[in-house]
Amino acid sequence: MALFRRKRLEQSQSATIEPPKQENKVIPDGAVETKLHFAKYWDMTSKERYIYQYHHRMLPKIEEGQISITGIKFIEIDGEIAVEAFIQNGVSKAITIQAVDLVLLDEKNQLAAKNNFSLAYLGELPPHTSTPMRFLFSAEDRLSDAAVTDKWRIQFELKGPTRNEVLDLDESWKERLSAERQIQLEKIIERLPELGPSEVNITGIEIHFLNDQSLEVIALIRNGLSKELQLKQLPLVVKDAVGDVVCEGDFNLPPLRIKSRSAKPWSFRFPSSLIMKENPDLAKWVIVVKNKEQEDS
Repeated sequence: MALFRRKRLEQSQSATIEPPKQENKVIPDGAVETKLHFAKYWDMTSKERYIYQYHHRMLPKIEEGQISITGIKFIEIDGEIAVEAFIQNGVSKAITIQAVDLVLLDEKNQLAAKNNFSLAYLGELPPHTSTPMRFLFSAEDRLSDAAVTDKWRIQFELKGPTRNEVLDLDESWKERLSAERQIQLEKIIERLPELGPSEVNITGIEIHFLNDQSLEVIALIRNGLSKELQLKQLPLVVKDAVGDVVCEGDFNLPPLRIKSRSAKPWSFRFPSSLIMKENPDLAKWVIVVKNKEQEDS
Protein backbone atom coordinates (compact mmCIF):
# COMPACT_ATOMS: atom_id res chain seq x y z
CA MET A 1 0.00 0.00 0.00
CA ALA A 2 1.20 3.46 -0.79
CA LEU A 3 -0.19 6.92 -0.28
CA PHE A 4 -0.88 8.97 -3.40
CA ARG A 5 1.67 11.55 -4.35
CA ARG A 6 -0.19 14.81 -4.97
CA LYS A 7 2.09 16.27 -7.65
CA ARG A 8 1.81 13.12 -9.72
CA LEU A 9 -1.97 13.03 -9.32
CA GLU A 10 -2.30 16.47 -10.81
CA GLN A 11 -0.98 15.10 -14.11
CA SER A 12 -2.88 11.82 -14.04
CA GLN A 13 -6.23 10.68 -15.37
CA SER A 14 -8.75 9.40 -12.90
CA ALA A 15 -12.08 7.65 -12.86
CA THR A 16 -14.43 8.26 -9.95
CA ILE A 17 -17.26 5.87 -9.27
CA GLU A 18 -20.41 7.94 -8.92
CA PRO A 19 -22.47 6.60 -5.99
CA PRO A 20 -26.15 5.95 -6.66
CA LYS A 21 -28.62 8.46 -5.30
CA GLN A 22 -30.40 7.20 -2.20
CA GLU A 23 -33.38 9.14 -0.96
CA ASN A 24 -35.28 6.73 1.30
CA LYS A 25 -32.67 4.53 2.93
CA VAL A 26 -33.97 1.05 3.58
CA ILE A 27 -31.76 -1.44 5.44
CA PRO A 28 -32.53 -5.03 4.39
CA ASP A 29 -33.07 -7.69 7.04
CA GLY A 30 -29.74 -9.07 8.25
CA ALA A 31 -27.77 -6.13 6.83
CA VAL A 32 -25.29 -4.08 8.82
CA GLU A 33 -25.08 -0.29 8.78
CA THR A 34 -21.42 0.52 9.42
CA LYS A 35 -19.79 3.51 11.06
CA LEU A 36 -17.00 5.43 9.36
CA HIS A 37 -13.57 4.63 10.79
CA PHE A 38 -10.22 6.27 9.96
CA ALA A 39 -6.91 4.51 10.53
CA LYS A 40 -4.78 6.31 13.13
CA TYR A 41 -1.78 6.67 10.81
CA TRP A 42 -3.74 8.73 8.27
CA ASP A 43 -3.51 12.48 8.80
CA MET A 44 -6.11 13.87 6.42
CA THR A 45 -7.61 17.27 5.73
CA SER A 46 -11.14 18.27 6.67
CA LYS A 47 -12.03 18.26 2.96
CA GLU A 48 -10.85 14.66 2.61
CA ARG A 49 -12.89 13.66 5.65
CA TYR A 50 -16.00 15.25 4.14
CA ILE A 51 -15.48 13.38 0.86
CA TYR A 52 -15.12 10.04 2.64
CA GLN A 53 -18.17 10.78 4.77
CA TYR A 54 -20.14 11.34 1.57
CA HIS A 55 -18.95 8.11 -0.05
CA HIS A 56 -19.51 6.19 3.16
CA ARG A 57 -23.20 7.12 3.16
CA MET A 58 -23.50 5.64 -0.34
CA LEU A 59 -21.76 2.33 0.35
CA PRO A 60 -23.77 -0.86 -0.27
CA LYS A 61 -24.98 -2.55 2.89
CA ILE A 62 -23.32 -5.80 3.91
CA GLU A 63 -24.61 -8.75 5.87
CA GLU A 64 -23.70 -9.54 9.45
CA GLY A 65 -20.39 -11.46 9.50
CA GLN A 66 -19.37 -10.33 6.01
CA ILE A 67 -16.10 -8.55 5.16
CA SER A 68 -16.18 -6.60 1.92
CA ILE A 69 -14.17 -4.12 -0.16
CA THR A 70 -15.68 -1.42 -2.37
CA GLY A 71 -13.70 0.86 -4.69
CA ILE A 72 -14.66 4.52 -5.04
CA LYS A 73 -11.87 5.91 -7.23
CA PHE A 74 -9.25 4.61 -9.68
CA ILE A 75 -6.30 6.70 -10.85
CA GLU A 76 -3.76 5.72 -13.51
CA ILE A 77 -0.25 7.13 -12.99
CA ASP A 78 2.50 6.20 -15.46
CA GLY A 79 1.12 2.69 -15.87
CA GLU A 80 0.43 2.26 -12.15
CA ILE A 81 -3.11 2.14 -10.77
CA ALA A 82 -3.94 3.82 -7.49
CA VAL A 83 -7.21 2.82 -5.88
CA GLU A 84 -9.27 4.39 -3.12
CA ALA A 85 -11.57 1.88 -1.45
CA PHE A 86 -13.45 1.06 1.74
CA ILE A 87 -12.90 -2.14 3.69
CA GLN A 88 -16.19 -2.94 5.43
CA ASN A 89 -16.18 -5.05 8.57
CA GLY A 90 -19.59 -6.59 9.17
CA VAL A 91 -18.29 -8.78 11.97
CA SER A 92 -19.54 -8.01 15.49
CA LYS A 93 -15.99 -7.88 16.84
CA ALA A 94 -12.75 -6.17 15.92
CA ILE A 95 -10.63 -7.89 13.28
CA THR A 96 -6.97 -7.67 12.23
CA ILE A 97 -6.02 -8.34 8.60
CA GLN A 98 -2.36 -9.28 8.31
CA ALA A 99 -2.30 -9.47 4.51
CA VAL A 100 -4.80 -9.67 1.69
CA ASP A 101 -4.76 -10.64 -1.99
CA LEU A 102 -6.59 -8.03 -4.08
CA VAL A 103 -7.52 -8.10 -7.75
CA LEU A 104 -8.77 -5.45 -10.17
CA LEU A 105 -11.43 -6.32 -12.73
CA ASP A 106 -11.87 -4.11 -15.81
CA GLU A 107 -15.15 -3.01 -17.35
CA LYS A 108 -15.40 -6.37 -19.17
CA ASN A 109 -15.04 -8.16 -15.83
CA GLN A 110 -11.61 -9.47 -16.89
CA LEU A 111 -8.67 -9.74 -14.51
CA ALA A 112 -6.59 -6.57 -14.97
CA ALA A 113 -4.18 -6.53 -12.00
CA LYS A 114 -3.45 -8.36 -8.77
CA ASN A 115 -1.17 -8.01 -5.77
CA ASN A 116 -0.79 -8.95 -2.13
CA PHE A 117 -0.98 -6.10 0.40
CA SER A 118 0.18 -6.12 4.02
CA LEU A 119 -2.39 -4.48 6.33
CA ALA A 120 -0.88 -5.46 9.67
CA TYR A 121 0.13 -1.87 10.43
CA LEU A 122 -3.55 -0.85 10.52
CA GLY A 123 -4.08 -2.71 13.76
CA GLU A 124 -7.63 -3.68 14.66
CA LEU A 125 -10.60 -2.66 12.51
CA PRO A 126 -13.51 -2.05 14.90
CA PRO A 127 -16.75 -4.05 14.55
CA HIS A 128 -19.34 -2.82 12.05
CA THR A 129 -17.08 -0.16 10.50
CA SER A 130 -16.00 0.99 7.06
CA THR A 131 -12.36 2.09 6.75
CA PRO A 132 -11.10 4.07 3.73
CA MET A 133 -7.87 2.74 2.25
CA ARG A 134 -5.49 3.47 -0.61
CA PHE A 135 -3.80 0.76 -2.67
CA LEU A 136 -1.18 1.08 -5.39
CA PHE A 137 -0.86 -1.55 -8.11
CA SER A 138 2.47 -1.21 -9.92
CA ALA A 139 2.93 -1.59 -13.67
CA GLU A 140 4.32 -5.09 -12.98
CA ASP A 141 1.06 -6.02 -11.21
CA ARG A 142 -0.99 -5.30 -14.33
CA LEU A 143 -2.25 -8.25 -16.33
CA SER A 144 -3.82 -6.28 -19.19
CA ASP A 145 -3.52 -2.94 -20.95
CA ALA A 146 -7.22 -2.10 -20.55
CA ALA A 147 -7.89 1.59 -20.02
CA VAL A 148 -9.01 2.60 -16.53
CA THR A 149 -12.69 3.59 -16.42
CA ASP A 150 -15.36 4.20 -13.81
CA LYS A 151 -16.56 0.61 -14.35
CA TRP A 152 -13.45 -0.95 -12.81
CA ARG A 153 -13.85 -2.96 -9.59
CA ILE A 154 -11.60 -4.09 -6.79
CA GLN A 155 -12.29 -7.26 -4.84
CA PHE A 156 -10.67 -9.87 -2.66
CA GLU A 157 -9.13 -12.65 -4.72
CA LEU A 158 -11.41 -15.63 -4.60
CA LYS A 159 -9.51 -18.72 -3.50
CA GLY A 160 -11.52 -21.18 -5.53
CA PRO A 161 -10.12 -24.04 -7.60
CA THR A 162 -6.72 -22.99 -8.95
CA ARG A 163 -5.39 -23.85 -12.36
CA ASN A 164 -3.11 -26.84 -12.39
CA GLU A 165 -0.63 -25.48 -14.94
CA VAL A 166 2.63 -24.40 -13.31
CA LEU A 167 5.94 -22.98 -14.46
CA ASP A 168 8.49 -25.70 -15.28
CA LEU A 169 12.01 -24.29 -15.46
CA ASP A 170 14.96 -26.16 -16.89
CA GLU A 171 18.00 -26.09 -14.57
CA SER A 172 19.87 -23.75 -16.93
CA TRP A 173 16.96 -21.30 -16.82
CA LYS A 174 16.74 -21.41 -13.03
CA GLU A 175 20.33 -20.20 -12.83
CA ARG A 176 19.91 -17.23 -15.15
CA LEU A 177 16.38 -16.03 -14.38
CA SER A 178 15.82 -13.55 -11.57
CA ALA A 179 13.01 -14.11 -9.07
CA GLU A 180 11.19 -11.11 -10.58
CA ARG A 181 11.38 -12.61 -14.07
CA GLN A 182 10.06 -15.93 -12.81
CA ILE A 183 7.07 -14.12 -11.28
CA GLN A 184 6.45 -12.39 -14.62
CA LEU A 185 6.38 -15.76 -16.39
CA GLU A 186 3.97 -17.14 -13.80
CA LYS A 187 1.65 -14.20 -14.39
CA ILE A 188 1.79 -14.79 -18.15
CA ILE A 189 0.76 -18.42 -17.58
CA GLU A 190 -2.09 -17.31 -15.31
CA ARG A 191 -3.73 -15.23 -18.04
CA LEU A 192 -3.35 -17.79 -20.85
CA PRO A 193 -6.41 -19.87 -21.82
CA GLU A 194 -6.41 -23.13 -19.89
CA LEU A 195 -5.23 -26.23 -21.72
CA GLY A 196 -7.50 -29.15 -22.38
CA PRO A 197 -6.61 -32.53 -20.80
CA SER A 198 -5.01 -33.80 -24.05
CA GLU A 199 -3.69 -30.51 -25.45
CA VAL A 200 -0.07 -29.54 -26.15
CA ASN A 201 0.57 -25.94 -27.14
CA ILE A 202 3.40 -23.52 -27.91
CA THR A 203 2.90 -19.82 -27.13
CA GLY A 204 5.36 -17.09 -28.11
CA ILE A 205 6.07 -14.46 -25.46
CA GLU A 206 9.12 -12.52 -26.77
CA ILE A 207 10.71 -11.90 -30.17
CA HIS A 208 13.62 -9.74 -31.35
CA PHE A 209 16.35 -9.56 -33.97
CA LEU A 210 19.95 -9.95 -32.81
CA ASN A 211 23.01 -8.08 -34.09
CA ASP A 212 23.82 -10.84 -36.57
CA GLN A 213 20.27 -10.49 -38.03
CA SER A 214 19.18 -13.83 -36.58
CA LEU A 215 15.76 -13.91 -34.95
CA GLU A 216 15.38 -15.06 -31.35
CA VAL A 217 12.01 -16.23 -30.09
CA ILE A 218 11.17 -17.13 -26.49
CA ALA A 219 8.15 -19.37 -26.19
CA LEU A 220 6.26 -21.37 -23.59
CA ILE A 221 5.84 -25.05 -24.42
CA ARG A 222 2.69 -26.08 -22.60
CA ASN A 223 1.79 -29.66 -21.71
CA GLY A 224 -1.82 -30.41 -20.81
CA LEU A 225 -1.27 -34.16 -20.79
CA SER A 226 -1.46 -36.28 -17.65
CA LYS A 227 2.10 -37.50 -18.26
CA GLU A 228 5.49 -35.95 -18.96
CA LEU A 229 6.12 -34.84 -22.54
CA GLN A 230 9.51 -35.42 -24.17
CA LEU A 231 10.52 -33.52 -27.31
CA LYS A 232 13.59 -34.30 -29.40
CA GLN A 233 12.75 -32.29 -32.49
CA LEU A 234 10.42 -29.39 -33.12
CA PRO A 235 9.65 -27.87 -36.56
CA LEU A 236 8.55 -24.26 -36.05
CA VAL A 237 7.13 -21.43 -38.14
CA VAL A 238 6.94 -17.74 -37.18
CA LYS A 239 4.25 -15.57 -38.80
CA ASP A 240 3.89 -11.80 -38.56
CA ALA A 241 0.87 -9.51 -38.07
CA VAL A 242 -0.41 -10.01 -41.65
CA GLY A 243 0.06 -13.77 -41.55
CA ASP A 244 3.22 -13.89 -43.68
CA VAL A 245 5.86 -16.49 -42.85
CA VAL A 246 8.86 -14.71 -41.34
CA CYS A 247 11.01 -17.80 -40.82
CA GLU A 248 10.81 -21.52 -40.31
CA GLY A 249 13.21 -24.19 -39.14
CA ASP A 250 13.64 -27.57 -37.47
CA PHE A 251 15.13 -27.57 -33.97
CA ASN A 252 16.93 -30.51 -32.39
CA LEU A 253 16.32 -30.52 -28.63
CA PRO A 254 18.32 -31.98 -25.67
CA PRO A 255 15.68 -33.86 -25.41
CA LEU A 256 13.33 -31.45 -23.71
CA ARG A 257 11.11 -32.76 -20.94
CA ILE A 258 7.96 -30.86 -19.96
CA LYS A 259 6.16 -32.02 -16.85
CA SER A 260 2.45 -32.81 -16.88
CA ARG A 261 0.20 -29.72 -16.62
CA SER A 262 3.10 -27.30 -16.88
CA ALA A 263 4.64 -24.68 -19.18
CA LYS A 264 8.37 -24.62 -19.92
CA PRO A 265 10.02 -21.49 -21.43
CA TRP A 266 12.55 -22.12 -24.19
CA SER A 267 14.55 -20.00 -26.60
CA PHE A 268 14.65 -20.66 -30.36
CA ARG A 269 17.14 -18.88 -32.59
CA PHE A 270 16.48 -18.69 -36.32
CA PRO A 271 19.72 -17.85 -38.21
CA SER A 272 19.57 -15.10 -40.84
CA SER A 273 19.66 -17.75 -43.60
CA LEU A 274 16.19 -18.91 -42.51
CA ILE A 275 14.61 -15.43 -42.53
CA MET A 276 12.12 -15.35 -45.41
CA LYS A 277 10.70 -11.83 -45.11
CA GLU A 278 12.47 -8.52 -44.74
CA ASN A 279 11.04 -5.95 -42.34
CA PRO A 280 8.23 -8.13 -40.97
CA ASP A 281 5.46 -6.53 -38.93
CA LEU A 282 6.06 -8.00 -35.48
CA ALA A 283 3.52 -5.83 -33.70
CA LYS A 284 1.59 -9.09 -33.57
CA TRP A 285 3.08 -12.49 -34.28
CA VAL A 286 2.67 -16.17 -33.61
CA ILE A 287 4.94 -19.19 -33.46
CA VAL A 288 3.38 -22.51 -34.45
CA VAL A 289 4.46 -26.08 -35.01
CA LYS A 290 4.87 -26.76 -38.73
CA ASN A 291 2.46 -29.47 -39.76
CA LYS A 292 2.86 -32.00 -42.56
CA GLU A 293 0.72 -29.98 -44.99
CA GLN A 294 3.06 -26.99 -44.57
CA GLU A 295 6.08 -29.26 -45.16
CA ASP A 296 4.59 -30.61 -48.38
CA SER A 297 3.56 -27.20 -49.76
